[in-house]
Amino acid sequence: MATSGTTAAEPESSQQDDIGAPQIVVVDLDEAQPSRLVKLLRKGRGKLMTRVERVVADLSEAGTIKSGAQPVVIVVREAPTLFGFLSDDDDDD
Repeated sequence: MATSGTTAAEPESSQQDDIGAPQIVVVDLDEAQPSRLVKLLRKGRGKLMTRVERVVADLSEAGTIKSGAQPVVIVVREAPTLFGFLSDDDDDD
């Protein structure tokens, strides 16, 4: 697993085990990142890219992913809400 204190990685386990499809590993960085760092990550540079590389190396060492696996990073920006208390953080439904 990732050794960083603010990084959590868990393989998703659902029907993927039944059909032999590869497991998806979700890494949550926990805190919001400044837009400047996200912009650099989208270009493959900066502090977040270094962090992604470290997490991928940690996952590879732990055997969670294959050592030759090609990492894919998808950067998603959260749309700002009109009021902070109207945010849709209830994904547990």
